[in-house]
Amino acid sequence: MKVLQKNSLYIILFAIVCFLLLYYGTIFFGQNKESAPQIQNGVLNLSNWDFDKSGPVKLDGAWELYWGTLLEPGQAAVPTGIFPILSYWSGSLNHTLLQAKGMATYKLHVKVKPSPSMVYGIRVVNIQMSSALYVNGLKLGSSGTPGPSRSEYSPENKPYIAYFPLEGDTADIMIHAANYDFIQGGVASSLYLGSAEQINRIDKLSTGIGIALEVSILLLGIYHLGTYVTRKKEKGFLYFGIYCISSAVSFAGLGDKPLMQIFDGFPFALIHKIQGISMHTSILALTLFIKHVCSEQVPRWLVKSVLTVYGVYSVYFILVPFRVYSYTTFVMSALQIVIYFIIIWLLSAAYMRGNYGSFSKRSLLILILAFCALLICILDASLYLLRIVPKNFLFDFCAMSFVLLISFMLASRFSEAFQTIEKMTRKLSENDRLKDEFLINTTHEFQTPLNGIINISQSLLEGAAGDVNEKQKENLSTIVAVSQRLSTLVRDILDLERIKRNEIHLQTSAVDVKVLISIIMDMFNYLISGKKVSLIQDIPDNLPPVRADENRLWQVVYNVVGNAVKFTERGAVTVSARYRNGHVEISVEDTGIGIPPYRQQRIMESFGQADRSAYGGMGLGLSISGKLVQLMGGELRLDWSEEGRGSRFLFHLPAAGPFRRQREGNTASFRLTPSAAGEAEPETTGKKFTILAVDDEPSNLQVLSVLFAGEAYRMLKTTSPQEALQLLQTSGAIDLVLLDVMMPNLSGYEVCREIRRQYTLFDLPIVMLTARNTPSEVAAGFEAGANDFIIKPFNSSEVRARVNTLLQLKQSVQDALASEMAFLQSQIKPHFLFNSLNAILSFCRTDSARAEQLISHLSVYLRRCFDIPGTEAFVTLESELQLVQAYVEIEKARFEERLTVVYDIDPGLLQTRLLPLTIQPLVENAIRHGIMKKENGGVVKLTVKAAAGLAHVEVWDNGIGIPDGKLAALIEKNYARETGGVGLPNIHRRLINWLGNGLQIESAEQEWTKISFYTK
Repeated sequence: MKVLQKNSLYIILFAIVCFLLLYYGTIFFGQNKESAPQIQNGVLNLSNWDFDKSGPVKLDGAWELYWGTLLEPGQAAVPTGIFPILSYWSGSLNHTLLQAKGMATYKLHVKVKPSPSMVYGIRVVNIQMSSALYVNGLKLGSSGTPGPSRSEYSPENKPYIAYFPLEGDTADIMIHAANYDFIQGGVASSLYLGSAEQINRIDKLSTGIGIALEVSILLLGIYHLGTYVTRKKEKGFLYFGIYCISSAVSFAGLGDKPLMQIFDGFPFALIHKIQGISMHTSILALTLFIKHVCSEQVPRWLVKSVLTVYGVYSVYFILVPFRVYSYTTFVMSALQIVIYFIIIWLLSAAYMRGNYGSFSKRSLLILILAFCALLICILDASLYLLRIVPKNFLFDFCAMSFVLLISFMLASRFSEAFQTIEKMTRKLSENDRLKDEFLINTTHEFQTPLNGIINISQSLLEGAAGDVNEKQKENLSTIVAVSQRLSTLVRDILDLERIKRNEIHLQTSAVDVKVLISIIMDMFNYLISGKKVSLIQDIPDNLPPVRADENRLWQVVYNVVGNAVKFTERGAVTVSARYRNGHVEISVEDTGIGIPPYRQQRIMESFGQADRSAYGGMGLGLSISGKLVQLMGGELRLDWSEEGRGSRFLFHLPAAGPFRRQREGNTASFRLTPSAAGEAEPETTGKKFTILAVDDEPSNLQVLSVLFAGEAYRMLKTTSPQEALQLLQTSGAIDLVLLDVMMPNLSGYEVCREIRRQYTLFDLPIVMLTARNTPSEVAAGFEAGANDFIIKPFNSSEVRARVNTLLQLKQSVQDALASEMAFLQSQIKPHFLFNSLNAILSFCRTDSARAEQLISHLSVYLRRCFDIPGTEAFVTLESELQLVQAYVEIEKARFEERLTVVYDIDPGLLQTRLLPLTIQPLVENAIRHGIMKKENGGVVKLTVKAAAGLAHVEVWDNGIGIPDGKLAALIEKNYARETGGVGLPNIHRRLINWLGNGLQIESAEQEWTKISFYTK
């Protein structure tokens, strides 16, 4: 059995050869056994032939031939000789040379049984290259115009039928034929004589078979082209589709030539050009098909040679006229036979070696049989044209067989590929399941070491194990950043898997989009510090909330905004929102690198990115965001993008309520109600601290009330951030604020920043309440001015411990300030009082009014120094200036014209808050250590101006100046200890603790000194 399978190709090829030998042998040995009467010496006797019973008669045989002349009807002439009508013009006839190009007249005398009612018909198919048919002197049909010379004839060679009745028993049939173009001249196909019905039936059958073949091949070609449109990687369908369509057009120009009948009236040369171009196109397309599907069996040199030869010949064919290129027709046909034979031999050799390439064994065998059919098709057509066989019966059958076998082979390959894909799909599905399980388990295992790396690196960065240098800080920062990025990727992968498994459970509620976006933008403002990107919000105050899961909506906005920030090096990222038809539409637009058009289709797919090589990442953010938005009832899409200009993403979610009434502003007036925020516990004796709790969820406020019920705290509660800001102004001293992050209208970050405009970290501690505690959110909260974070749900012990710690810290700071102020007040030197009193006594003898004025200034000075409350952190600029003026007036009384003090004060800054005893010590220092050290005294100038939203205070004098070596030492603690002074170092330290910037001292020795600082 195995030997039979191995030799199956040999058996099939042997069977094909045996069939051809039998077929052509039958034709050769049986072609002279016709039952119909034969033509003898130009006469056909059909007197005993019954057309109705026996059918039509072929007019093959020896006709009278009149070479070189076109006889007129009735014209008497001597025939050149008797000549077989199905022979080409060549050789000699009775010493007359016959040539392919020339003209001749055929004559046949037919005797029939008289039948006055019968209508006869003669069918003419192929007389090269023009003809005219006469019966009993009447012209009944023609193709082209036969003529005695090229200029007087026109070629056509189109089939036609002539119908005629007979009144007697004789039909003289005469045919004019002329050829001045083709390499063969004469009658190429049999003529049929019979009744009109019989001839018409033969014509329809022959034409119908040809048209059926051509239409079938044409439809198969369209089918394969359609298949290629859906599977553009399979170019074999394209090439074979082109072959089928061009072959169908080419076949339409052969046989009964339906192409000429369709384009009746078109020039003969144009029709032949169309037929020839179609034939050569089919050869080129078939060659490309072989190159595509048989690249491992057919050498490239053969394919290139065929393409070159037939490509050049096609150009030659187009450029030269029919009479020139017709000489090469048989040569190119013979070359086709050789090429197809070589291809069959190469494919057969590959089949026997087991070199199937991309084929299966069955598919390759089908391909070999297909080319065998094509080779037989070309052989049969060539034998027919050479007059070796009378009819090309195998041509149509083998042409159709070739097309069907190739189609079956392609379908077989497609089926095999589909089966392979099914197996691979099942295997990949299993592998995908295993991969998902592995991925989930692995990502879960990653979380613990990643958190350890982040926390340990962060603690080292903060100096938990000792001081670190700049290089170590840089490396540790890189470790933290990379670890956080990997942690984010792990969370994205887990989310992706949960979405795939439909394990995402949403808890939808009404979410304030404006606040959520504001918080996220605050976070990114902190994260992108140093990047030349501005973040812009364009969200109306009357925007309704959306129906969504707050945490998942946060994730979506964070991902989309983060994506925009990531791909924007400079410019702006704008987040806007609008209400449209029951939905809230949110857009994120950037001025970044944009997305190339070829990537825009897959940007929302998992692992799809705009430019992964340059910016890194896995491309999961947008994919996960799109799926989450879809789960929440919306859609995320790319609205537009252009390379180098930026992109805009849009997503919409269903609104949770109607359009809001326009608010007057965030600080609009309001009226407290018993159920509103600001509700306080009744005054209780012994409650030392006051805590303000701000949360839009009343249940959370109730939890906090219960949590602190046993503590010595007075609780104020509010659900409105605007009311919280008002309570800070109207409710007296508040010691600590518990502030929720997510609140309507104003976020906790915005409220925190507003509080920090008036209160320092020590004046009023703020504890943020949040359900999210990612590093970026915590960092943004601290950037806004928070002292600490408490994560919801609350842990009572943790909350109480954190609040107690902050309140004790505040109390310690207040005690320290009180002690420091007492210390500063004690620094008023006794000799200053002694000198001041001496000056007053001297004026009492000479100028009592002046003495009274000095006593008033000294009183103001002492009152301002000693009446500063120990717990008061700030004074107004106006109050500090009164102290300065009192001191200056006393000093001017002592030093008279040696001291000049100039004031340049912006009146709009008089209510500016600043630390007490900051300006007066500087003025005192300028007078005592600068001006009075010079014999002639000098000028002190005090300037207070607005600068960059702050107040800039400057004290300048033209005294003795300060040596360069002592400038830096003036504000050090050691200097204060060595000199016994506390002024400059104390002021410098207090300013740094408050604003982060201390005193700036400039001086030119023996010329001038300038000391300045900024205050809010």
